[in-house]
Amino acid sequence: MQQAKAKAIAVLQIGYYPALLQMRQSMLEHEGYAVTSALGNDQGMAVATTAHFDVIVVGFCSDTQNRIQMVRWLKQNVPSSPIVALLANNLESLPEADFETLSWNPSVWLTAVRTCAKPS
Repeated sequence: MQQAKAKAIAVLQIGYYPALLQMRQSMLEHEGYAVTSALGNDQGMAVATTAHFDVIVVGFCSDTQNRIQMVRWLKQNVPSSPIVALLANNLESLPEADFETLSWNPSVWLTAVRTCAKPS
């Protein structure tokens, strides 16, 4: 009897700097995630409601207020998807996200993604 292959966990990552967006996409795909990337809030909003995402990652290369608005919009419009917010430093906070983590250490934020992901 052949076992069915497990469906990859779907990740939406919203980033604000193209090179970091691509780097994180590569890291996530290397970990086995099915990744959709969006550059900026407008693209993130357009993509977020087109499919179910098991977890959403919000990048750090934008001002805090812009990212707070993105997290709030996601919480209102896709409440079933947990949000991991990547922080630029210890002084920053996006309290409405389900998980906040410093962005400079991939092993830490990848662990946050793994912890928060809710496979459909």
